[in-house]
Amino acid sequence: MDYNGLDLNLLVCLRALLTERHVTRAAEKLGISQPAMSASLARLRALLGDQLLVRSPRGLALTSRAETLLDRLDEVMRLVSEMMALPSEFEPETSRRTFTLIGTDFVEWMLLPPLMAVLNSEAPRVQIAFNAPDPKLIEPSLATGALDLAIGYLAEPPASLVRIRLFEEPLVCIAREGHPALAEGMSLESFVGLPHVQALMRDGKMYADAVDAAVARHGLARRIAIWEPSFLAIPSVVAHTDLIGTVPKHVAEEAARGLRLTVHELPVSVPALDYAMYWHERSRYDAGHRWLREKIQSIFRETAAQSGRDMR
Repeated sequence: MDYNGLDLNLLVCLRALLTERHVTRAAEKLGISQPAMSASLARLRALLGDQLLVRSPRGLALTSRAETLLDRLDEVMRLVSEMMALPSEFEPETSRRTFTLIGTDFVEWMLLPPLMAVLNSEAPRVQIAFNAPDPKLIEPSLATGALDLAIGYLAEPPASLVRIRLFEEPLVCIAREGHPALAEGMSLESFVGLPHVQALMRDGKMYADAVDAAVARHGLARRIAIWEPSFLAIPSVVAHTDLIGTVPKHVAEEAARGLRLTVHELPVSVPALDYAMYWHERSRYDAGHRWLREKIQSIFRETAAQSGRDMR
């Protein structure tokens, strides 16, 4: 069957022809001329490769193929009607849609509390599924729709994805209060001499690489004692050991409010990390997707206004 020639209006004509079993009566039922209905029957015969209606002693009779089609036409027409009735706009107050996002625990910590407050107020039935990132799956998952948004720092983002910058986050070093090696502050020598706890996410070593590249320019290297798959666990480890850790500034400042920690600028030049939101072109004009993107952008703009940070 050649679907390229299929017009949904032909399904309406087909149903009328098979139920009426008479070209003129089918035309009258749909309010079109008899020649127009005859032309539709000719097209249907060509598309389906079957006569559909054949002469019999009692007038036109259905072929076996036509009888099978008639049994399924009501279901097909119902499905088409339901599809055409789907709202073109997203209605957050009634939607039961689930959006799937990925990001590190730092992104979760920054985004989910205010985002869920927005959803509770504006879209109470919408659900969020938040997963840990895997760089190998980000691009294909966004392309297939298995994933709606990726939020985070990607050193080399795929060119096929749409990107909008959310905020810029500097890295800082944290150590326990009263650390014996830091009485004079954080020097390059103490930074490379002390053992580190370092975030190693499933999405790779990009957080470590940025720091190590800066240290290497001085002909030095850090010693990593623990690779930790969570930014948020690092402050607790640091507070109870002589290890030091490099974390996003937001994490350091918040942790220092509840733990005995000191926060230090890095003794090497490391560019602040650009955190962005990524999605596939297929979702650009999706009304619900656009609504969620706008809410997330608004959340980070409000965070910027409250903290005075560069989040635009």
